[in-house]
Amino acid sequence: MRSFLLLMFVLFVASYNVNAQTTIPTALKVTGKVADVATGKPIEYASVVLLKQADSTMVTGAYTTPAGGFTLNNVVPGIYVLRITFMGYEKLEKAIRVVAGKNTFAGTMRLNPAGKVLNAVEIKAEKPAFSMQIDRQVFDAGNMINAEGGTGTDMLKNIPSVDVDIDDNITLRGKSVTIYVDGKPSPFGDAKTALQMIPAESIDRVEVINNPSAKFEANGSGGIINIVLKKDKAIGYNVMFNAGGATRGEANGSLNASLRMKRFNFFGNYNGRYENLSGSGLSSRHNLVADSSNTSYFSQASKNENHNSNNGGRFGFDYFMDDHNTFTISQGLNFNQSDNEDNILLNYLDVKKDTLRYGNRSNSSNNHNNNVNTNLSYKHTFGKENQELTAYVSYSGNKANNNSDYNTQYYYTGVDTLPNANKQSNTSKNSNRFWNMQSDFTSPFGKKGKVEAGVKATLRHIDNNYIASLFDWSVKDYTISPILSNQYNYEEDIYGAYINVANAIGNLGYQVGVRAEQSYLKGYSVTRDTTVNNRFFNLFPSVFLKYNMPKNQNQSLVFNYSTRIDRPNFDQLLPYINNSDPQNIRTGNPELQPALSHKFEVSYSVYYPKTNNYLSTSTYYAQTNDNIDRISTLDTVSGVTTTRPMNLATQQNIGGNLSYSLNLTKWWKVWANLNLEYNKLTSITVNNENFSYGLNGNTQFRLPGRFSVELGGHFRSPRIQPQGTFKAMNGMDLGIRKEFLKTRALVVAVNVADILNTQQFSSHYETGTFIQDYDRKRATRFIRLNVRYRFGKMDPNLFKKKKPQPDEEEKKEEEKKEEEKPKENGRL
Repeated sequence: MRSFLLLMFVLFVASYNVNAQTTIPTALKVTGKVADVATGKPIEYASVVLLKQADSTMVTGAYTTPAGGFTLNNVVPGIYVLRITFMGYEKLEKAIRVVAGKNTFAGTMRLNPAGKVLNAVEIKAEKPAFSMQIDRQVFDAGNMINAEGGTGTDMLKNIPSVDVDIDDNITLRGKSVTIYVDGKPSPFGDAKTALQMIPAESIDRVEVINNPSAKFEANGSGGIINIVLKKDKAIGYNVMFNAGGATRGEANGSLNASLRMKRFNFFGNYNGRYENLSGSGLSSRHNLVADSSNTSYFSQASKNENHNSNNGGRFGFDYFMDDHNTFTISQGLNFNQSDNEDNILLNYLDVKKDTLRYGNRSNSSNNHNNNVNTNLSYKHTFGKENQELTAYVSYSGNKANNNSDYNTQYYYTGVDTLPNANKQSNTSKNSNRFWNMQSDFTSPFGKKGKVEAGVKATLRHIDNNYIASLFDWSVKDYTISPILSNQYNYEEDIYGAYINVANAIGNLGYQVGVRAEQSYLKGYSVTRDTTVNNRFFNLFPSVFLKYNMPKNQNQSLVFNYSTRIDRPNFDQLLPYINNSDPQNIRTGNPELQPALSHKFEVSYSVYYPKTNNYLSTSTYYAQTNDNIDRISTLDTVSGVTTTRPMNLATQQNIGGNLSYSLNLTKWWKVWANLNLEYNKLTSITVNNENFSYGLNGNTQFRLPGRFSVELGGHFRSPRIQPQGTFKAMNGMDLGIRKEFLKTRALVVAVNVADILNTQQFSSHYETGTFIQDYDRKRATRFIRLNVRYRFGKMDPNLFKKKKPQPDEEEKKEEEKKEEEKPKENGRL
């Protein structure tokens, strides 16, 4: 910890030295006001951005004051475009000229309320469904009608290159991914848990970062998915109720609210969800080497019922101490309970496929999981534009209790007397304490340059105590199994620091950086007296280049390179034995080492301003050394397979991606994504390769009567795994949304998930000792109804004492002071 604090001090001293050496240009100001076109009232907290007219690059920006005024400092002479945006109003752009030696008054910009009627079809102002930035793809959550009433997991099912398996595990281009919430690692632990706790209605947008820069933590070879939550900061209040249900046995409800009063912005949400999920599985295996009981063929069929309920929320406030200092405090909590029943029919056959024995296994379990999370953040902006210092501290505590029972009864051909059933009872207690501390400093230099530096520490401590007891029929009581039981303590401490430098030479912008991370992974099994003690230091360089075409500023070419790491997690390192499936045992591997990835990507994008169409193409290459994956081996004596994670092979991925957003008319748009990829696994024991492709697409119609319809679908061809393939997967969803009231405050949505009932997860394994096919199916076809109601008032004068309205003479006097009449979408 001491070395971490010393590193933080050195970085900040270096950052301030860079800033001290930067010269500040002659200070010219651009001032103005923003008001409502109908009422003339000033609009507070509107966004004012100054863009260069030549290439539309951002120069500076600010938010309006309570009086509607704004001031942009340190502007050099030239021709610019002012862009004004605020929630509920149409965007306004105005061309201005800044003359040397003279401050510029841009006048009063009067904003029109958003929304207009065209050919009996109502069009409302909305964000683009998809956009491309230098390092990420951005997807607007409000456009995903199919996810209404769902969770963050349902939202990600609509994102291209993102795969969500039957257990809700998330991968990006087939690789592990790190989930962020509002730009920070999720406080709720693993990605699956984090996404299930977030209602879809509370998400503003989803950002997919395939090649993160050195600013981000390096874990996750697939990249980062950042979930940005909705949060209003305008003066006033905003409340949203949401309730829904689904035919598969699901009910949900949530409340989101925010209140901004001068220097305080209070926000909070609370949500609850209950679901009853059913599923089935079918596995068939051919043992190429018969086991000791002469079993050559084995099959099992399973049916399961899962009852899950959770509720929780997040509450907090922003305190705007002054124009430069902002504090944010928030508290989150979540309570989860689940009850699961799984019944498995077992069938053992000889080489002639005659039954040798069969059995029935029932597994039941219940789980209670509680999570609390506390966050404190601070932001300081300096007198120099775009210079800021941020700091963040988060603590998360999680406790889980699990109880389960396994009962198996076997029946033998030609035997009348049944053997005693195998009975097992398990209890598990798990606690997780997680600290996350981070600080970043950003400062511009020169005309286009920027330097970023930061430090971070993540400290995790896990205590796990799993006790497995087997029923002893001789004493008619349970006795603890030392082989299956395991008490385990685990600590993971990661310290990181980075520096990024960005600048531009003509039309070529660049960003180069490096991140250093020191990792300590320590684990100790009390039950088995075994230790894991890994420590490693890594450097992660990154390079981003962006070239704006000189003849068409709406085109850009981007190249990026980054390095990533997959560290073995607690579940993989834990020396456990999971025998919930008696013929397919799963274990951990304390000897796992991290896997390093090198990633390259080149992308080209073009925006068509007249039609708002967007095209993005890219090609990429990734290589992961010592790739971590699971491998299964067959015990030819017992006929039981054991699956464990291992550092298996070098994995190579070469691919291309094409995305196109097409606005056919004002009320009809189409979006599609095609991903092509060649995958190869190479090692002494594993060699596998294939060509795969995936297609995502949807079409949306905005119809009369404020109806919106979305039809979306996806298809993914077979993808390799070390010992076989994941079979092809496809599905299609339909969503209908209707907006009510003049303010569109009431929204009713009906979704039909997996219309064709084709969503199934299947795999094929082929080794030297066995061949196995495995199919799993969940109740994926269902109808969901969701109702959302929102009300509020955003008014900068809401909490002020009313003042007498100015008379007509005062209004005329104000207009005379303006140097020019406002002009929308102008160019000089």
